[in-house]
Amino acid sequence: MPFELLNPAGLEKAVGYSHVAKISGGKIVCVAGQAPLDSNGSVVGKGDFVAQFRQVMQNLKLAVEGAGGRANQFAVLTMYVTDVQAYLSNRKAVGAAYYEVFGKHFPAITMVEVKGLYHPDCMVEISGVAVID
Repeated sequence: MPFELLNPAGLEKAVGYSHVAKISGGKIVCVAGQAPLDSNGSVVGKGDFVAQFRQVMQNLKLAVEGAGGRANQFAVLTMYVTDVQAYLSNRKAVGAAYYEVFGKHFPAITMVEVKGLYHPDCMVEISGVAVID
């Protein structure tokens, strides 16, 4: 693996993410924010955070595979959500949707609550950096 995920001593216990992605080689692939849009550009799961999160997971997978990589080669993910409480209230279902694509791979992840996203019906968008060997 051209990168190592680390959780240095002295930092809070990381649950569902890693604190550090140490990149040592490979090709860096930057994936633009993936919104819950299908291949026709239509919003999937309007008003349903879990359905939107699941679509975003699938879009991230398709994007990295399009660059010749795999989902477990994401070193960094940045999550933008319009309602952190919607994420927290659906943690189990969101975790299941995450697991379908990423399994037990937990890159360095940041979540930011935002006022809005590009499309007003979108509740989540995730961008990432993958390192492909």
